[in-house]
Amino acid sequence: MQAKENTLIGGEADIYDERVDRFLDSATVKKLSRIKPWRGILQIVLEWLGIAAAITLCQTYWHPALYLCTVIWIGARQNGLAVMMHEAVHYRLLPNRKWNEWIGEIFTAWPVLVTVNSFRQTHWAHHRHVNKPDDPDWQRKQNELFEYPKSGLDMAFITLKYWVGFYAVKQLLEVNQAATIPVQLKILRLLFYAGVLVASVVFHFWLGLLIYWIVPLFTYFLWIIYIRGVAEHFGGIEDHHDLLEKTRHIEANLFERLLIAPNYIHVHVGHHLYPSVPFYNLRELQRLLMLNPDYAERAHVTKGYIAFINELLGANSGP
Repeated sequence: MQAKENTLIGGEADIYDERVDRFLDSATVKKLSRIKPWRGILQIVLEWLGIAAAITLCQTYWHPALYLCTVIWIGARQNGLAVMMHEAVHYRLLPNRKWNEWIGEIFTAWPVLVTVNSFRQTHWAHHRHVNKPDDPDWQRKQNELFEYPKSGLDMAFITLKYWVGFYAVKQLLEVNQAATIPVQLKILRLLFYAGVLVASVVFHFWLGLLIYWIVPLFTYFLWIIYIRGVAEHFGGIEDHHDLLEKTRHIEANLFERLLIAPNYIHVHVGHHLYPSVPFYNLRELQRLLMLNPDYAERAHVTKGYIAFINELLGANSGP
């Protein structure tokens, strides 16, 4: 008997794993899936405040080294906003779906040049068909960037190319290609961008917009998205048939969570099993899952990003 997702998403219950009912009981999942509207909004506010603080600090004590650190920090916070967009995609941001959509679009998705609407179209298909021909993410990543193991030199060269913006335009254009965005949403989004650009000229912050938003977005942000893409389903695990083995959970430390995997996005196996659980409960979800011997034995758990790099180098591709 196949087990279905514990919480309805988009009006239908999707099948993700045949043995999902063996890990947690439905009452526990229901409790973990409860949405706290204030928590999601607070996290979005904190990400924006982190960006504003970094800009203020860099402007006040300008130095090239400080600017480099600012680019990294803002790129990481942009990634944090993208994770909150991911929450909206799963209707985990706010219980009211209308507010979930518009808060998600305006404050998390549009600033990083994507839309909740378009990402949902491909992301739900990814959940249903992880690393299979019907998975849009899998199809999009069938290229040399995601072929591992690689040498340390190759990985360093890829990182450098991301950090100088080599892949920027191509990858940002690819994000929405597989989706059909409603005309009204397209118009509103264009008006949003036009308003920001006009305001930047009128109020003389166009240079700040370029160096403090576009540069981090086109460099460090996209590099993190790439690292996350490899970490979640590639790097020696992509050919497994078991969801728990072709999805990677990384035990990230505080530094890694701040700069690479914010808002518990590294709890990826648990997310695939129970996408109804919002980000602030993912840590508890993983703790409970590890108490289940079946999950603990089968799940691919990597102890930090250094161990993850070793896997990419071919030193250890096992769980």
